[in-house]
Amino acid sequence: MYDIYLFLNIKLFTSCYFNLLLVIHMTNQKLVEKYLLKSLWKTAMEYNIGEDFFETMGDLIELILLSRSIDTHEEKQNRFNLLPLMNDEQIEKLRAILVKEKRKLKEIEEKYSKKKTEIKKKKLTKEQELQYMKKVSNIRKKEKEIDKQEDKEADALLDSL
Repeated sequence: MYDIYLFLNIKLFTSCYFNLLLVIHMTNQKLVEKYLLKSLWKTAMEYNIGEDFFETMGDLIELILLSRSIDTHEEKQNRFNLLPLMNDEQIEKLRAILVKEKRKLKEIEEKYSKKKTEIKKKKLTKEQELQYMKKVSNIRKKEKEIDKQEDKEADALLDSL
């Protein structure tokens, strides 16, 4: 009877534990959907983020999730774990750093996007130029063939006279 009782307690405890995790997960999911961009919902669900930070630091959570400098899952989770220990000044410094990173990356992407567009235009122009040259060459060949044919016909007409 003792073993069964112990088994039931473990089973009950395990069941309660999973139910508790499920409730926390569901709460986080509601908060994630309420405070974060839809594109980040799935990613945010992979992390354990304190519920009280969603309302006050939703923008910081997004910046951490989108950061390229905080690139591994462990590093991002460490940042979320450190948030409750950080004072306001440290949080603002982190936010400033991440905002600057985001802005710089956007500038770099725009710069290379422009260069990429220029290169595509140059390539397209060269391709169009090559196609034009091929067409001109084909027209010249046809003209030469027509000239030869006309010369043959003229020679044949003169020979027949």
